[in-house]
Amino acid sequence: MEHILNHEKAHQKYFEEMTAIPHGSYHEQAYSAYLVAFAKEHGLKWIQDELYNVIIYKDASAGYEDHAPVLLQAHTDMVCEKNKDTDFDFEKDALKLYIEDGFLKARGTTLGADDGVGVAYMLALLSDPDAKHPPLECVFTVQEEVGLFGAMALKKEYFQAKRMINLDDGGENATCTTSAGGVNVIMQKERILVPHDGNGYQIDVFGLHGGHSGGEIDKEHGNANKLLARVLFTLNRRYGVQLSWIQGGIKDNAIPREASAAFVCQADLETVAACVQEMKTIFAKELEFSDAGVDVAVKEVACDGVLCIEDSEEVITLLMTLPNGLRHHSMSIEGLSTASSNIGVVTTQEEAIIINASLRGAMESYVDTLAMEMDALAEVFGFHSEHEARYPAWSYRADSPMRECLKAVCQKVLGKELQLVAVHGGLECGVFKAMDEDMDIVTMGPKMQDIHTPQEALDLASFDATFTLLRAYLEEL
Repeated sequence: MEHILNHEKAHQKYFEEMTAIPHGSYHEQAYSAYLVAFAKEHGLKWIQDELYNVIIYKDASAGYEDHAPVLLQAHTDMVCEKNKDTDFDFEKDALKLYIEDGFLKARGTTLGADDGVGVAYMLALLSDPDAKHPPLECVFTVQEEVGLFGAMALKKEYFQAKRMINLDDGGENATCTTSAGGVNVIMQKERILVPHDGNGYQIDVFGLHGGHSGGEIDKEHGNANKLLARVLFTLNRRYGVQLSWIQGGIKDNAIPREASAAFVCQADLETVAACVQEMKTIFAKELEFSDAGVDVAVKEVACDGVLCIEDSEEVITLLMTLPNGLRHHSMSIEGLSTASSNIGVVTTQEEAIIINASLRGAMESYVDTLAMEMDALAEVFGFHSEHEARYPAWSYRADSPMRECLKAVCQKVLGKELQLVAVHGGLECGVFKAMDEDMDIVTMGPKMQDIHTPQEALDLASFDATFTLLRAYLEEL
């Protein structure tokens, strides 16, 4: 089989092998089995739990036997996003890799460099008899992208280490020092269909950039669900609308790129199309510098049944009024978002319409307040709300020997100053810190672009350089 990457470099080899095995969130079983087989092949102690998390242990190399152990960690699941015109099954197909201008990409889909690079780094270290390092506890978690569920299922007794390197980061010469906590709010309303005598239409919002709702919520990318709500709200005010179904987004923590809805109204196609064109023009102007590809289209469709007028208005108005985007930013750390909400997924089931919002905050009080706002609005418009997948924040530690050591090694190996970064995304670091408050944590990772989108790209030179940095860092620990 022809290889795209250089298999003489172990980390590149293991990354390419990973892309041949489906490993989307909730579908990590096959790759978990691969990890167990890897551990057996290399004679390493391992644990696999009921969620398919895997921990692989490697003894210290010669001369490091009396050094304190180090926990390395990355997640095995990837965000599965594809372009609308891409024929691809994330549960069966291998990713189609190609290299362009020094960047590794996948044709029409996400690449899974988040966090396949961290997985590949650990496998390269575990398989290398010449690597110099303290005792290693390599943790491969699942379901990170959908709520840190894998990390939260781990047991403290699996680990002895008080020092941790999280490999779910980017930037090469950057390390994270703090991350947000968060919760998902699920709002649900019963769907009861009634007959109608109107004209049926479908509206599609598409062409948006998308992105990670933690790292890019402040970039003013369009949210397809919110833009669709504005179109529907405008149409409803002018002509009266009764929804049949509505859907948008794929992952709660991804800014939705596409959304669609079917509805009926008494207006003819020309009238509806004129309103849609008006909204499209408004969106294009608003998003000219942040999401210039935005598009809106309308077509005639058949609607077998629709919501009653009151229920339809409640769904549309709730979507219109739900807070979305950046809510607070730090007054002490430039560029840091400290509270946000992302109306990530809207789905229509046979008996219910469901809205999923991902909330983040640097403080628990921010998360609590955002959730209460969602609950209050949901109740006003006849929705039932529940909270799921709450995860803890990772607070800044001023005195970090791990960070000080990484600073020195980064300067020595890369000739660059280590950049300290605070992020608005939720990291598994917070879960490990909550598990053991004495854990000293740093993060590492290569340069990447457009994660969680089909434009995702991995800088291969940085992929190599960061692995060199990681090996040198472990030698100093």
